[in-house]
Amino acid sequence: MSGAVLLTGATGFLGMDVLAELLERGEEQVVALVRARDDAGARERLADVLGRLYDEAPPAAANVRAVRGDLLEPGLGLSARDRDELLGAVERIVHCAASISFELPLEQAREINVQGVARMLELAREIAARGTLRRVVHVSTAYVSGRHAGQFSEQDLDVGQRFRNTYERSKHEAERLLRERAGELPLAVARPSIVVGHSASGWTSAFNVLYWPMRAFERGLIEEVPAREDSIVDFVPVDYVTDGILALLDAEQAHGAYNLVAGEQALRAGELVELHSTLTGLAPVRFVAPHSDSGLPAGAETFVPYFDVSCRFTDERARAALETAGVGRPDPREYLPALISFARATNWGKRPRSRQASLALAGV
Repeated sequence: MSGAVLLTGATGFLGMDVLAELLERGEEQVVALVRARDDAGARERLADVLGRLYDEAPPAAANVRAVRGDLLEPGLGLSARDRDELLGAVERIVHCAASISFELPLEQAREINVQGVARMLELAREIAARGTLRRVVHVSTAYVSGRHAGQFSEQDLDVGQRFRNTYERSKHEAERLLRERAGELPLAVARPSIVVGHSASGWTSAFNVLYWPMRAFERGLIEEVPAREDSIVDFVPVDYVTDGILALLDAEQAHGAYNLVAGEQALRAGELVELHSTLTGLAPVRFVAPHSDSGLPAGAETFVPYFDVSCRFTDERARAALETAGVGRPDPREYLPALISFARATNWGKRPRSRQASLALAGV
């Protein structure tokens, strides 16, 4: 095994899509670092991921190997044998693994999202010391911006912002750690906004954040929402984010942060509600003053803060990197119908459909 890509987070939605694209573009060796009790458990979890991606796994699936590891453990919990093999084989790293929970206590979020990054940096440095490390792509979030109002650029990080939750704060602290400790590592940071389904097929394995209110609207659980109609709702399809990550993985001169966002194409909350109403034929939700008691159902607290956003992301560097790779930024007005169609066809994930089948149905 040589020239391998080390991927963390392959069991999560974005990591799954990255894994599929790595295989489909012909990477000869992909190592998936998987949290499990033992090697057999890691292989079992990887097999489950491949089963969710494909109805019939392609021959390239033989190129991916599961290695048991854990961001919470010293040395990533790697065995001496596995660590030595990785040090001799890995040339590129994509770090997607993170806790995306908004409710974790801060210290728990930090242990995964900050200390886990520190442990990955340690491994990257050891690989670099052998002279074989070509690229590291760390997946952050555009919402390191927190509650900042106004423009937030790819050069920005500390702008005096407050945070909505421990996820945002811990991801911000992880970026600070990278700026302080990454040194001369060939590092690029990908910052997606809210990641939704595939732009053509609508495929997703995670019905959260934006999907929660859409499902609640359709089921009549919400008639009004405590938010501003002019709030900026920035979301991007998973294929655009994956394309961005892989473009950064390939661009040896890429460094710093790249906002993988809708940018000036991002919808206002009022526009999103009207568009959803037009596409579904349902009456639009009413907006009431933020922080008012609107009788929202349990679970709404995870999405309501993202309907009270005054931050507009800029993405010049990301668009330039993607244009070089032949990828354009999709317009949410054009792919929202695919998201809704997939959600309805799968009953919001209760009737799973593989990524492979979803792309085939969309003619991709």
